[in-house]
Amino acid sequence: MDQNTFGIRIRKGNIFFLIPLIFLFLFFYFPLGSILSESLSLDALRSILTNSYYLRVIGFTFYQAGLSTLFAVLLGLPGAYLLARYSFPGKRIVKSVTTIPFVLPSILVVLGFVLFFGNNGILNRGLMALMNREEPVLRVLYSMKAIILAHGFYNFPVSMRLISSVWEKVSPGEAEAARTLGAGRARVFFTVTLPQILPGIAAAAALIFLFCFLSFAVVLVLGGGPKFTTLEVEVYRLAKVSVDFKTAGTLALIGSVLSLLVMYLYIRAQSLSARVFSGNRTASMKPLKELFRKKGGFLAVLYLVVLALVIAAPLGGVILQSFQHRSGWAGDTGFSLHWYRQLLEPASPYGRTFLTSLKNSLLFGISTVAFSLFIGTLIALFLHRRNGRGSRVMDALFMLPMGISPVILGLGYLKSIRFLPDGIEGAWIFIVLAHTVVAYPFVVRAVGAVIKGIDPALEEAARTLGAGRTRVFVTVILPLIRPGLLAGAAFAFAISAGEMNATIILSGEKTMTLPIAMYRMISSYNFFGACVMGVFLMILCSGAFFLIERFGGIGE
Repeated sequence: MDQNTFGIRIRKGNIFFLIPLIFLFLFFYFPLGSILSESLSLDALRSILTNSYYLRVIGFTFYQAGLSTLFAVLLGLPGAYLLARYSFPGKRIVKSVTTIPFVLPSILVVLGFVLFFGNNGILNRGLMALMNREEPVLRVLYSMKAIILAHGFYNFPVSMRLISSVWEKVSPGEAEAARTLGAGRARVFFTVTLPQILPGIAAAAALIFLFCFLSFAVVLVLGGGPKFTTLEVEVYRLAKVSVDFKTAGTLALIGSVLSLLVMYLYIRAQSLSARVFSGNRTASMKPLKELFRKKGGFLAVLYLVVLALVIAAPLGGVILQSFQHRSGWAGDTGFSLHWYRQLLEPASPYGRTFLTSLKNSLLFGISTVAFSLFIGTLIALFLHRRNGRGSRVMDALFMLPMGISPVILGLGYLKSIRFLPDGIEGAWIFIVLAHTVVAYPFVVRAVGAVIKGIDPALEEAARTLGAGRTRVFVTVILPLIRPGLLAGAAFAFAISAGEMNATIILSGEKTMTLPIAMYRMISSYNFFGACVMGVFLMILCSGAFFLIERFGGIGE
């Protein structure tokens, strides 16, 4: 039986569509299986689940993810309301913010928070001068507060994005009817509006919880020690520092099962949301000035200003610090291009590290784009046609990497590499393959969102004019899915450029990337040099951000 998918014939055993399955087996399921082969032991599981330290690590992972999720959702709710109900100047910019968690490297967020909220950071220096104090007013870093704040900043755009996409399809008629019957604003929200947008809130909360559960760089740097260790950080410590692959694998297995359960809840919530609002049209927008008549305009503007400061201040701190230099440990800090000259000088140790890291980040990013586009587009085409029985199973198999930690993936690669010839460990191709596994699901979503909007009649019209299947795909379908391909490429490059979880396990001196080099500089308290690297990383990700905003996102 033949099926036609945009000019490509699908047959049983068609090698063209077996390529993604072969790729996933070799570079995702096999490394994952190498972890499971040592971890599927009742004795190993029992030793973990009866150890008070590991139980505390598992409990803290849930605790910090839960609090971070609650904070991010509450922070994003007002923004979701404004995006769903009002039109205002700069709305496109505010909407662009929802892409931040997908393109901004977590190590950049960490560096920005250290510089802005640190004991000697921008905020504390300003408060100390204002209050005429010599001690820091706010002690945030290396605490639970730092983890929650960083996660909230990094993930609240996700709640804005998902909740607003549901909220804008909710008709305001029921809320207005309740108001005319005498119900107050709070009662209308909790009894009428909230039940309708709950699927969107549940989907956002599940996805944010997953991101926080799998968070690595934020906890590694801002946690500050064993007291705030999560599963991800502990797996890294066991595998890379203690070289205890068995315990690391068992913890990784537990983490994978728990994260996949959260991933399942997210898929269910998203599916419910799509089913409930599938036929609804976007409600008409009101101008923001109407809020001023209801005495809410000031709060709306204040909220938008605070969001702008929350986003811009840490990143602005990175840029500002990159142009500063201190003369000695106790010397004064002043404006200087010293660290730019140091890092751009090939003969200096810092310059060699920076140029190697930059070259690797570009090489890995471009290679990841090529692999991810090829694999992701094939999967998107396949999933689009394969509706009906078994489609959800195939979708789950292809999307499974979104629910598995890159740290665990890196650990699986590290174990698999041990069976290969000497000297191959740290080879760049394994880092690219790990980045591809992490990035291709975003390509699938970006391309798939465009494919859904293509009218099948276009292909039929071209076929009736005598065009063959290959020509139809190349001349008709490929130009139509170009925006999805460009957005997918931008996501893949940004994810590769900022990926740290798997890279920190697999990389060596010759395969160091910008995020790893930044982490090493932060660990040695060279914040000036780390900021210069951060500026270059910001430039790379800004290019990807522009392409995503120009050509579209990952769909809802």
